Amino acid sequence: MNSMVAPTDHANYDFGAADRLSWALLKAHEKIETFTRLRASRRSELLGSRKSDNWSGCRRDTFEKHFTDQQRALRQLADEISRLKGAVDRATNEALQQNSARPRKSPR
Repeated sequence: MNSMVAPTDHANYDFGAADRLSWALLKAHEKIETFTRLRASRRSELLGSRKSDNWSGCRRDTFEKHFTDQQRALRQLADEISRLKGAVDRATNEALQQNSARPRKSPR
């Protein structure tokens, strides 16, 4: 379901708000990607490989499952943020095209 409304000739488009939203979504995506990589790196540093002597057994398996589920959820969130940023950017481009295609009224 597409919840984004395409700009029309009768609507005003706030380019400043769209730019700020696009920037905020970009930064959120970058932070989530960085956090996901940091978590994976720390996990490897602290626990080593799956057959590590550091920690093994049922509790390790449970941790690994939860960790994998959390990483997947973070990647899905990053993907959704990226999708939303793309939608904002497309709407902005459409509004720019419509604004440039509108006939200009001559000043009186």
